[in-house]
Formats: sequence, structure tokens, C-alpha cells
Amino acid sequence: MIPTRLHALTDYLFPAGIAALSLAPRRGRATRRIMRVGPVWHYGYTLLTRYEGGLVPALGMRTHLACDAVGALTFVGAAALLQDEPARDRLLLAALGLAELALIAASDRDAPRDATLRSAHRH
Repeated sequence: MIPTRLHALTDYLFPAGIAALSLAPRRGRATRRIMRVGPVWHYGYTLLTRYEGGLVPALGMRTHLACDAVGALTFVGAAALLQDEPARDRLLLAALGLAELALIAASDRDAPRDATLRSAHRH
């Protein structure tokens, strides 16, 4: 299992990487939009998660992982539906979504109790 501390680190690094990938000069317009909106959505619920990476402990880890799944399936769905986008962009979207689903499957579903308490005491 991937511990929540490591998952939290990926929650900050991967969306930044996706946003950076959106800047490729030949990226399709729709792909670029998805790759810019996705990280904003991801950072929003990451900050609200009750784990080592969260700032406002409002969402449990299982809810966080459900939000991860929504984002991942959005990328996979976009890859399937955006027929006018370049094949390389559709493959990238599918790969990003599938990688996220793999991370979800391997992640611990419960934040450590002490991380939850520390987070609650900060506020």
C-alpha cells in the first residue's frame, strides 16, 4: 500500500506535472483545457482532505480517493470521446487517467489517526 503521506506528495506533484505538460506547443485545444482544469480540481479537494497534505480537514481519505477517481475517469473519458484531438493527446489523457487509477488502487484508504488529529488541532 502507498501510505497517505506519499499519496499527499503525489497530490501536489502530479497535477503540477499535468499542467506543465499542457503547455506543449502542439497540444490540442480541448486537451489543453482538460489538463489545466484537472489540476485545479485536484488541488481544491487535496487542500480539504484530512491527511498529511490537507490544510482544512473536511474530507476523509475515502472521499478524497473518490474525487481522485472522478478526475481519473474524466481523463480516460476525454481520451475516448475527443475524436478530433490528436492521437498523441488522447493517448496521453488515457495514460494519465489510468496512472491515477493505479495510484488509487494502491493507496491506503485511511489517514493515520495522528495526522487527522494534528490537522484538526491546527484549525
